[in-house]
Amino acid sequence: MKKNLLSTAAAALALILGASGCQDTVNTVENRDLAMNPDSVDTRAFSTDSFCRDRLALISMRRSKTPGGVMMVQAQIRSERYGFWSELWSGMTGTNPYYVLYRFDWMDENGMAVSTAANAWQPLIFAPGEVKFIQGVAPNSRCKDFILSVREDPSAR
Repeated sequence: MKKNLLSTAAAALALILGASGCQDTVNTVENRDLAMNPDSVDTRAFSTDSFCRDRLALISMRRSKTPGGVMMVQAQIRSERYGFWSELWSGMTGTNPYYVLYRFDWMDENGMAVSTAANAWQPLIFAPGEVKFIQGVAPNSRCKDFILSVREDPSAR
């Protein structure tokens, strides 16, 4: 009985140590003295589903204009699932890496949605701890606002 308990504990320890060596997180470095002057956007325009709510975090949202005067938006998003226990759980449930879809919906000066062929969902894959930049360009100069939506990719399950 004691030998069986000892071998079970040893197997569990080997499994934990083996899983901790399999973490696939991303390390990043950023310039400390940033020389840019970005136009930040209020983040009320970011919506996610229940799958992405605890897995992805919006770091920043910036707005700019193309040389033709059309609005361009860039969102910086980070995968919040990293560390031993998150990696272990994600590995057991098959949710690592994260397969998500995103899209920009554009609004005119009256708050009405502007229909465009570019409103299709775009695929994106996040590794644990990874930071990605998502960019969107408005279809025309009448667009004054946007909504960025992110959801789980159902075809990846």
